[in-house]
Amino acid sequence: MHVLILGARAPACLEWARAFAASGWEVTAADSLFSPVTRYSRAIRHYLRLPEPRRNPDAWIDALRHAVQTRSINLVLPTCEEVFYLGYGLERIPCRVVGMPLEALQPLHHKYQFAQMTQGWPLTAPESHLLESAAAVAAWADRAGDWVFKPAYSRFANRTLIRPGRRQLLEVQPTAQQPWVAQRCVAGKEHCSYSLLVDGRLAAHACYHPRYRVGRGSGIWFEPTDPPAIRAFVAHFGQATGYNGQVAFDFIETVDGQCFVLECNPRATSGVHLFDDQPEALVQALLEGSDALLAPTQQPRMIALAMLLFALPRYGLRRAFWQDFIAARDTIVRSGDWGPLGAQFPALLEILWHVASLRRGLLAATTADIEWDGQPMQEAACS
Repeated sequence: MHVLILGARAPACLEWARAFAASGWEVTAADSLFSPVTRYSRAIRHYLRLPEPRRNPDAWIDALRHAVQTRSINLVLPTCEEVFYLGYGLERIPCRVVGMPLEALQPLHHKYQFAQMTQGWPLTAPESHLLESAAAVAAWADRAGDWVFKPAYSRFANRTLIRPGRRQLLEVQPTAQQPWVAQRCVAGKEHCSYSLLVDGRLAAHACYHPRYRVGRGSGIWFEPTDPPAIRAFVAHFGQATGYNGQVAFDFIETVDGQCFVLECNPRATSGVHLFDDQPEALVQALLEGSDALLAPTQQPRMIALAMLLFALPRYGLRRAFWQDFIAARDTIVRSGDWGPLGAQFPALLEILWHVASLRRGLLAATTADIEWDGQPMQEAACS
């Protein structure tokens, strides 16, 4: 059996490549970058460089379809935001695809629509309002102190404003096509969930606290947690939507134990690393589900290079940082598969080139060619 795993830039792709290889599959990884970290793993047999999906979604789908046909691919598994482009062209891919149609993914990706979806569920999003004009933003200028403002389509907390001042908020210029969301600020402990659902049934579930992050965005140190309310929410989500594939959510747990769901990421996230000690069971849960819910490790995981680059300058003088660093296992390093360790440096240099050429921040540059912000796919092909 032959699997094509998309998003080779992501450590999550590397995790899946190793899991499928351990399960006896032939693995091809694909991306639009030249030097993604998964390319250098012994877990993969081939690397396929695809065109940028954001630049021309139809050309990307055509290249993907050609690869499936010529390489005898049995399964396509997305890991990053290319999941939306895959959902757009789902019917054109002549093999099994782990994913959902774009029309099912869009309201999950839109932060206001997702917040509205949760109303009436046992666990809901905080109060949220849609902002589609500068005038709508101005109405909040004198009462922004208890609110969080963020683009309806965004990732890594990019451009998120937490309790902003009047002047900072008034710089926001949303439109009907690129709206923002005002969401009541809730203080507490952050949790991130990662789950596999098979036809709406929860097959694997992990939850973690991202103790260290790159800025406000992506977590790089993952402390396993398991609030029952969060697990129950994901099970309810699956039953309500019939979702199939990978899905992740961000939550806040208040001091009194109440949980609120903040947003949905209908794709892979770092939570998959918490299953790295049971790769064959993870693949089975993805493809077939399991009789019992697959549970994660209870030991922390981290991206060690990111910890040294981004957390060390801020926390390096604290003893707790080094205790956490020693306690966690690196998600990139694996005995017998050392290629990805050194590959992190050319991969980072390629992203830094995108930072300079696109004039975007580091995290924004990592997804600039694959992200989808709700624009019509035909419109994306012309941009």
